Order: sequence, then structure tokens, then C-alpha cells
Amino acid sequence: MPQTAALITALILERPMCFACLAAKAGTSETGVEATLATIGPVVEIYRDHDGRCRACGDVGLVVSLRRRASAGS
Repeated sequence: MPQTAALITALILERPMCFACLAAKAGTSETGVEATLATIGPVVEIYRDHDGRCRACGDVGLVVSLRRRASAGS
């Protein structure tokens, strides 16, 4: 699971993605994606956009991404 968590984190750091694309790219199920997001959630801020566009397949719907925190100097 640590490898899956690292992979999913890297995928959504680059761009918002839907569960189906995350599951396909990470080699897991959509349920596995949800479990992984629950695991990494306490460490990073996960943003869920219910009307977002997946940057992998282009579908509009629920996508997840990592919310970038403002830097201390901003």
C-alpha cells in the first residue's frame, strides 16, 4: 500500500484526476483509491471538485487533487 499511496499522491499532485483514471494508473480499484486517499488525507490536503475535469480522460465530474498550501513568505 505505501507504493500505491506514493503513486496516487504523485498523480494528483500533477493534475486533478477522476477515480477511474486514478485506479487504472495506480493498478487498483476505485475502492482502493478511496482507501488510499483516506490514508494520505491526514498528511496532505485533498481537494474534491464535484464539477471538475479529469486531466487524463477529460470527463467532467468528481476529481481529486492536492491543494497547494500558500508558502510562508506569501
